[in-house]
Parts: sequence; structure tokens; C-alpha cells
Amino acid sequence: MSLRRALGLLGGCLAVSASIAQPAAESPCEQPVIPEVGVGMTVVQAEYDWLRKTFGGGSLVRQALGASRDGKRRYDLILWRKPDGQTVDVCFDVTTVFEETIRRLEEQEKEGK
Repeated sequence: MSLRRALGLLGGCLAVSASIAQPAAESPCEQPVIPEVGVGMTVVQAEYDWLRKTFGGGSLVRQALGASRDGKRRYDLILWRKPDGQTVDVCFDVTTVFEETIRRLEEQEKEGK
């Protein structure tokens, strides 16, 4: 996949979900969680591990990508159902994951030329 196509896909996801995920006055993205990704682990696994540990289990209700108003930060917004049935909004800052993915794609594209 070319870098241009990957960025287009990422941008499309962000544009679509940003309208859904724009923070209100009280937003979980004001103090986002930064997922700690272990060796051999994806960021999504790290997020779900954090959610399960923090809330004692639960399940995913909805997940969307979003961006800060200035476009400098990327967020993974999750609606999580806790074991007691209540839901909670949690915001993970995944900016570094996006930066690393874009860097890798740029390197792959250079090697392919």
C-alpha cells in the first residue's frame, strides 16, 4: 500500500469519526490515557488490557478515531460497558502510533522506489 493511499485511509477515518467524536465541554480527551504497549502487543490490545484491569472486565460498545481540534493529536475514543452494565467513555492518545505507522510507510515507499 502506498503512503498516499494509507494517509488517505487514515485521513478518511479521522474525518468521518472526528465529527462523531468532537469533544464537548467535559471530554475524556482532556486527560487521555496513553496506552503502554508491551513487546509483541498492539495498541488495541494495550487499550483493552487497560480497560479490563481498570474496570474489572467489561466489553467494547463502540470505538472511533478522532483528532484534536488543531489536528496535532490523534485519539482512540472508546465506549466501554463495565461488568455492572454501566458505560464509560475513555479516550486513548494514539498520536505516536500514527506517527510511527506513517514513518514506516514512508520508509517502505522509499525502499520500493
